[in-house]
Amino acid sequence: MSSDMSDKNYTYLIEEIEKLKFHNRTLLTLLGNLHPDAMEDTTIHEAVILFDLSKNDLRELKDLIINYDQNRFAFEQKALLINPVFSKDNLLFLVNSFVNSDMLTTVGNTILSDYEVKTK
Repeated sequence: MSSDMSDKNYTYLIEEIEKLKFHNRTLLTLLGNLHPDAMEDTTIHEAVILFDLSKNDLRELKDLIINYDQNRFAFEQKALLINPVFSKDNLLFLVNSFVNSDMLTTVGNTILSDYEVKTK
């Protein structure tokens, strides 16, 4: 297969992936508009789509949450090294999404209470 042909295939696949990502984000926005109460309890699956996280980002974030040592500054800095999208607010949103998904509930609630975020 020529390099030109593989470049075209690669470009086509990237475009298709972008369409799927856009479709997922648009669908989430629509669902959020139709059911705003349901979006208050965002699941980790919804958050992954929303922030366009890779499997590796998610794995590293999960490890960071599991190993939380109650040093909020270090927690935020390590999160930013994983992915620049992990600002403090986004990070807390994602932690909350883990809790809503019944994953890492104990440590997730500890993190949220350290930040004094209202939990259920």
